[in-house]
Amino acid sequence: MFRTVTEAYQALDDARPLVRPTDSQLEVDLLPPFGDPEVHLVGEAGVYVTAGLLVNAAVELVDR
Repeated sequence: MFRTVTEAYQALDDARPLVRPTDSQLEVDLLPPFGDPEVHLVGEAGVYVTAGLLVNAAVELVDR
């Protein structure tokens, strides 16, 4: 039942879901995990949703 440390790390690496390579340095700087050459798609979607909510709130404030 017990595994070696390398096997455990390999299992974690194999299970990493929804990761894609970045296309530019801007993605490395702005999308989670920040500074990593791979972008986690769940984190990327979260950034877009948060940015959309902030823009929507700002537009509603300006519209009033």
